[in-house]
Amino acid sequence: SKTLKIDPRQCVRPFFQRMKTADEQYKQGFVDELNAFRERVQTRAKQKVADAVKQYEEEERQKRLGPGGLDPIEVMESLPKELQECFESRDISQLQECLSKLPREEAAQHLDRCIKSGLWVPNAKDAEGDDEEDAKHDDEIDETVGSEDKVTQGVEKLQVEK
Repeated sequence: SKTLKIDPRQCVRPFFQRMKTADEQYKQGFVDELNAFRERVQTRAKQKVADAVKQYEEEERQKRLGPGGLDPIEVMESLPKELQECFESRDISQLQECLSKLPREEAAQHLDRCIKSGLWVPNAKDAEGDDEEDAKHDDEIDETVGSEDKVTQGVEKLQVEK
């Protein structure tokens, strides 16, 4: 239709009439184009599935993001094995011990990332209303201390609670 410069619909009937007369050139052209079309459809289908999976994974990742915008799974995988075991066993005393063994700056960094991802909720008891005095004290400290100092203070508090 492109070479004849006519509407493609007008070429369908003559094409199949030539196919009936067993013209090998037309049959071969038809088979080649049919196979190429099948390959394009299969390739596009695989690409659409891959795109859908990628989009689904991104949506799931967005749902998992903690209060600080970090993914808890990624943070958990980046922690040292000892800290991972502490979180998996939910053993606070073991967590305190592991954090005390780490250098202060590294422990503060790991704890900060855990807080931002939602793996660790600081003052969880206060949130439940158990220790009102500690909550007031922490609020006073929070007003005067920067975020890095809060993390360091959190590490100190974990070590003191032993």
